[in-house]
Amino acid sequence: MKVSRLETNYEAVGLKKEILPFEDGLRTEAKAGSYEWWYFDTKLQGGGSLVIIYFTKPITSFKGKFEPYVLFDLTLPGGKGEIHKAFYPNDKGYSFSKDGCDVRIGECTCKGDLKTYELYCKDGETEAKVTIQGNVPSWRPYAGQIRFGKKDYFAWLPSIPEGNMQATITHQGETRTFTGTGYHDHNWGNKLMFFLMHHWYWGRARIGDYTVVSSYITSNKQYSYAETPVFMVAKNGEILADDGLNCLKYEEKDYVFDETTQKHIAKTLVYDYEDGDKRYLITYKMDESVEKKDMKAELKTWQYPIVWAIGLRGAYHRVAGQATLEYYEKGELKERCEAPAMWEQMYFGKDRLR
Repeated sequence: MKVSRLETNYEAVGLKKEILPFEDGLRTEAKAGSYEWWYFDTKLQGGGSLVIIYFTKPITSFKGKFEPYVLFDLTLPGGKGEIHKAFYPNDKGYSFSKDGCDVRIGECTCKGDLKTYELYCKDGETEAKVTIQGNVPSWRPYAGQIRFGKKDYFAWLPSIPEGNMQATITHQGETRTFTGTGYHDHNWGNKLMFFLMHHWYWGRARIGDYTVVSSYITSNKQYSYAETPVFMVAKNGEILADDGLNCLKYEEKDYVFDETTQKHIAKTLVYDYEDGDKRYLITYKMDESVEKKDMKAELKTWQYPIVWAIGLRGAYHRVAGQATLEYYEKGELKERCEAPAMWEQMYFGKDRLR
């Protein structure tokens, strides 16, 4: 039976340990099965969030051509409103640079150099200008690819694990300005994810002076349900812990069943990282759901028989709660801090608890 694994050999994927700007440029071609996106996630001061994602094509597309679009999701502080929309190229066309992050989809753009990113989105009623300045250096888990068998892969580059964000958004004639924290990662692959993965949990948090990026990815049955840990802790701009393969223990607890997604979700996630005398214990505790959906709604009618035959039961669940970090030296608690956080569950296969 095949297995999946996190690639640790940089030369095997044409990279060096040092991250270079071209890694945040276009890495795929317009081929069937390939996909790519540039993801920007910001948490607004006072609550709320802004997520902007630039796609080369839908992640469920079987087509061998680019079908670019931009997703824009703004949730205002205090639950005072939301904007959810998609931007398309229309007659403005699109372009993707291979030299670095320089994306244009219609009137929407994103451009950056692994340190500073400028985002712009516009249509007839909405205009957004966003700047993210990184506080933590670009990072990837080892060589940045999860390998499935010999040829297939999923790649992940957190270009800005954490940074300062400023945004000016005009919607229906009203202009607002926001500040907060920002995150940017870049993902791509050569085979549709639901052929490779069963589910994952992913989260990032700013907890006191610490930045945490954490994920646990489970491959599908064909790849023996192999599990891949992704984990990084930084403090004041310095990466302190990122050897998830050798130092991390992971646990899910307090499962509940969600009627919308038809999946169980763990209300508590524990990432326990121990390296010699140093230990970082990060615990996520869910308080509420922020977004959840059955991804069947994103499929075309003709796609149902295909994806159902391969066992796809896609669902997405974003939640909010508290993240706690505890730092120990030689078994003694040295520091404890907590902060509000959001994280997600992405499910492609059948619920393994039913």
